[in-house]
Amino acid sequence: MKISVITVCKNSERTIERCIRSVVDQSHADIEYIVIDGSSTDQTLAILRDYQDHIATLLSEPDSGIYNAMNKGIAVSTGAVLFFLNSDDYFVDENVLTDVAAEFNCNDSIWVLYGNVTVVAPDGETSVNYKNISKNYFYKNTICHQAVFTKKTAYELIGGFDEKYIIHADADWLMKAYFHPKIRSRFRYIDREICFFANDGFCSDPANAEKYKYQRQEISAKYFPTARLKLTIKKLLLRFGIEI
Repeated sequence: MKISVITVCKNSERTIERCIRSVVDQSHADIEYIVIDGSSTDQTLAILRDYQDHIATLLSEPDSGIYNAMNKGIAVSTGAVLFFLNSDDYFVDENVLTDVAAEFNCNDSIWVLYGNVTVVAPDGETSVNYKNISKNYFYKNTICHQAVFTKKTAYELIGGFDEKYIIHADADWLMKAYFHPKIRSRFRYIDREICFFANDGFCSDPANAEKYKYQRQEISAKYFPTARLKLTIKKLLLRFGIEI
């Protein structure tokens, strides 16, 4: 089974090599490694060229945001399964993709396979386990995309990431997939650590989370009637200068 690993980056000279090495060192034989670079001006491209024999597609051009870059990765991918590994992130060991491929091969009904991650923050590491989640989990939370492997069939069915969402398009896509009648039953959990996830990027910045909080509320409102009612009330109150 071919797995397309997609890394989007821009000016990531500090971390990109660690990310690449974690892909190159995977024991799984059939990997398509795709890197979408947003016209880096530091040494990122020079580092990428050092690994050009391991990169199937390297695209370097301006983009309109992380989800625009991720959608470019989907468009050029040829693997049966897609995975997004940010330039600050890296696999926990060399057998991640081998184990993931085995799960997909054993059960053809799986379209979305998700595991666990370790969040790396300035104040330490935290393991995040997604084992016992239900639909209500998505009301205020999501599964980070660094824990999720998705068959390309799912993207072909419901499309890529909605680029109008600046920092929550991956949460929106996952909810759209989870609540889709043809995909929901195809979600599966694997009790395995997938990668180390750096919690210090644009999307993880508390200031950005506050700035775009209404986008997250809007996404929840699309899938949860209660959230939709709350958002409608908030918008109505804002017309009178009342914020809650």
